[in-house]
This record gives sequence, C-alpha cells and structure tokens, in this order.
Amino acid sequence: MAKRILVTGATGNQGGSVAKLLLQYPDKYKVRVLTRNPESDAAKRLAQQGAEVVKGDLTDASTLDAAFSDCWGAFVVTNFYDATIKDDPASEEQQGRNATLAAQRAGGKHRVDRFIRDEINFDAAVFVYTGNFYENMVLRGHVVKTDDGKGIEFRQPIIQQDTTLHMVWVEKDLSGITKAIFDNWDERKEQLRYQHLYAMDAVHTPREICEVIQRVTGLPTKYVVLPTTGNAQRDIMFTLYNKTGTYPGVVLPDQKVLDLGVQLHGLEQFVNERLVPHLGLG
Repeated sequence: MAKRILVTGATGNQGGSVAKLLLQYPDKYKVRVLTRNPESDAAKRLAQQGAEVVKGDLTDASTLDAAFSDCWGAFVVTNFYDATIKDDPASEEQQGRNATLAAQRAGGKHRVDRFIRDEINFDAAVFVYTGNFYENMVLRGHVVKTDDGKGIEFRQPIIQQDTTLHMVWVEKDLSGITKAIFDNWDERKEQLRYQHLYAMDAVHTPREICEVIQRVTGLPTKYVVLPTTGNAQRDIMFTLYNKTGTYPGVVLPDQKVLDLGVQLHGLEQFVNERLVPHLGLG
C-alpha cells in the first residue's frame, strides 16, 4: 500500500523537487502538498501530476493537523524568503515547531529540527542539511552572458572568488536523498534516526565554478562580486562564509548519503544540462 507523504514548500524549489520525484512512484507514495494558495498555477500543476493539494500555512498551527492527518511521513522546509516574514527570523523557527507538533499529534515519521529531538523527543527524524544551490545560477540569474554575447559573468554578492561553498543540485539530489530516506526507513530506521545527512555533492569556490563554465561553454568567464544582497543579515552571513566557508570541516560526498545508494550529480553535469540551455548556448 502506498505511503502518504506530506510535502511543504512544494510550489518552490526544494519542496517541489521532492514532490515531483515522489509523484513518479505512485505505487510507493501518495503525495499531499501543503500550500497557502491551492489556486496558484504551481499548485494546479502538481494536482494535475497526481498530488493531493491541501490549503495550510506553517505560520498558522490551526491549519496543520488536517494536513498531517493520515500521513506516514513528511518533508518539511521552512520559509524564510516570504516578503511577509523576511524581517521576522523567529517566524521560521516557529514554522518548524508548528510542523513538528502537528506531525507528532498525527503520528508522522519524519521531521527535520533540533526541537524534535531535544524538547519533545520525537524519535523518527532525520536531519538533512543543504548547501548552496547550483540552481541559483539560473533561478536567481547569477550567471549571465555579457552584453556583447562574447563572454559570461558569474555574479554573487559579498562572496569572494576563493570562498569554499558546499554545493547541491536541489532538483536532482535533495529530492533523491529525501526519497532514499523514506525508501530505507522501515529497514534501517535505527541507523537513520537522528542522523545528520549532508545533501551536497562537492565543495567548490566561485573561481572553480567559473573555470568549469568556461571549459564547457568555450566562453571567457569572469567572477563579479556585488556589494550587497540588499539584506543586512544576509550580508553578515555571506561575510562569515568568506571567513569560514559554508560548512567548516565537512568532507563531501557524505558517506552516509552514499550508503543509501544515492547517485549524486555534480557541477559539470549541471552546467551542461541546465546552465548551457538557459544561456541559449545549447
């Protein structure tokens, strides 16, 4: 019997990657997605692909019990980019608490947050950490052709060209790792419980990324450091990256991820499959 999985953030990049992958396995998983706006185009597309779309909001605990009801597991990603909450960092933590308590009441199987382990002793959780997204080159327009079309620029705020960044292709690998956790839980839950998994394939610097882009495209590629993200707190975070890298001491790929049978996807494959077509070079 297929297991019902609740996916939050499914109309975005992270949750969307998980929902779309699980929907490809209807014999194993039924996908329920939580969204504040079931009438959005993204929500309707998920419904057309077979997802059950329910209305709810992680910031409103009263909307969550019905969403988590009858779910075997959940992939929950909190929202920190929404314009209505971006100046309230505590809101993101509260979203995680709201989801955790709703999952506990429903008897769900998975959640990602320290609160689960330390405060309410929710014993069926795996902690998944993501790195910087390769997709930002496309979705945030970080990589563009020069005005004359003869070169490429990789533009990021604050981050210097030799800063070490742990990277992930969200569409391919966050979704794949999440599915592998669900696939293996019944047989390996004692090994998986409370494990910290790093959903990233490799460590790269912006300089290295430019070298790969140039090699693949044949166009001279320059790294450009922009002065600010437009958000003071994010500027502080990126400045810290320059001093320490994103995950000091973490070696990739994570052996615990490889042990789940996940095949990770790297920078050069992303450049070939996603960036080159995006730039109109394919």
